[in-house]
Amino acid sequence: MKAKFLCGWMCFVLAAPLLIPGVIHADEIEDKKESIKERDKEIQRLEKEKAMTEKERKTMFARLEEEKRKLAERNEEVYRLEQELERSKKKLKLKQDQIRERKRLFDGRLRHIYQQGDMFYLESLLDAGSLEEFINRLRYIRLLAERDRELLQQFRKDLSDLKAEQSHYKQLLADQKKQADQARSLHRELTRKYKEYEKELDHLAEKQNHLEQINEKEQEAIRKLIRREQQEKRGQKKSYKGGRFYPPVQGSVTSSYGMRWHPTQGKYKMHTGVDFGSSLGTPIRAAAGGEVIASRPSTGYGYIVVIDHGSGLSTLYAHMYAQDVKVDVGDTVSKGQVIAAVGNNGWSTGPHLHFEVLKNGEPTDPMPYLK
Repeated sequence: MKAKFLCGWMCFVLAAPLLIPGVIHADEIEDKKESIKERDKEIQRLEKEKAMTEKERKTMFARLEEEKRKLAERNEEVYRLEQELERSKKKLKLKQDQIRERKRLFDGRLRHIYQQGDMFYLESLLDAGSLEEFINRLRYIRLLAERDRELLQQFRKDLSDLKAEQSHYKQLLADQKKQADQARSLHRELTRKYKEYEKELDHLAEKQNHLEQINEKEQEAIRKLIRREQQEKRGQKKSYKGGRFYPPVQGSVTSSYGMRWHPTQGKYKMHTGVDFGSSLGTPIRAAAGGEVIASRPSTGYGYIVVIDHGSGLSTLYAHMYAQDVKVDVGDTVSKGQVIAAVGNNGWSTGPHLHFEVLKNGEPTDPMPYLK
């Protein structure tokens, strides 16, 4: 019995090493299965996180676009009110000039009547040599009295119109200030958000290459404006002496002048300028000295500044925000002077400067002027 037990024990001891690898192998398989499950879960989690990130990015861009739209509308209203204020100011000046002239005439009549005395007209009638002369003098006196009455009525109306125009101007000024304050607030908030999402915006800009979608009618309207202004100022300005342009902004060229493929529209389109990629708020400088002939909102281009350099040559700067523009129409600027800051206003996919050179209102390649 003892011998059998010893024999059985020895067999088990000898067989045990052969059984253990099988047990270890099964455990390893189970561990690997669990590991794969955990890895799959992690992959799914990462995929979900990636999808959520893309969704959040799209939501973020949608919000930025909505903020851009609101700011553009507000700036359009501010510009409209400024133009209305300018017209109202001219009306006020015209009305004030009219009142001064009527007052001069009215004071002259009063002085004349005073000098003649209260009995002048009666004495004039009594001195008539005949009935016909009496009637003629009476008719003349009535005409004078009617004219004096019209002069007085017109003078009073001018004063009333002036008061109404002053009230209108005051209301316009209050509206413009309110809209401008709201626009500045929107601009500050939009700038803050752009800074917050700067990396995502840079990624989008690299991917989409600053695609503008400028309405052709808007482009032609701007060119007509440039040609008209240049015609009016011909002979009043020094001609352009030539020379290399000052780089309008610090940044690399992200889109050149000429035909380019527009992926969102699925066709080739003419790009009438050069795009410089640069961060929001980077100073924009005048490429050459000249006179500012446009500084206003523009559909597609956001906010533009156009400088006339003489000899039919002008430069256009686009996609700025009104709050960052430092020049007005009529200002004289020097070469390299800061005129604005890089924005992402209008139909664009990221902060950049769209820069055009126009010869007699027609776009030409800017690069020869920059080299």
